[in-house]
Amino acid sequence: MIPDILHSLEKPDLFEKFKTQVYRDFELAGVIDYLPVIESNQLDHLKEAFFNSILKLEVSNALNNLLYRVDINEIQIKKAALKDPSLSLQHLLSELMIKRILQKVVLKELYSK
Repeated sequence: MIPDILHSLEKPDLFEKFKTQVYRDFELAGVIDYLPVIESNQLDHLKEAFFNSILKLEVSNALNNLLYRVDINEIQIKKAALKDPSLSLQHLLSELMIKRILQKVVLKELYSK
């Protein structure tokens, strides 16, 4: 489901910027206590870290704040769910968040040059 943009995670400088952007988005959404623990740029690890954070955010009812801050809307969620109906909502949101945050980082990098 996540497009080719993920190869950007392999670049150490972009991965560090990705982690910084994740921190910034969680902080600005007021959910810094639910920040995923990102120890590796491996996609499986990232998905698991975001999945765990989303589970905690659902309990606290703060997930909507984060989705708004990351810039994921209901239409995107519905489209992604139709593409892969076998994914749970939490897994789907994990992938969408990783993709969107990485897009932000790559676009900032692209336009800063």
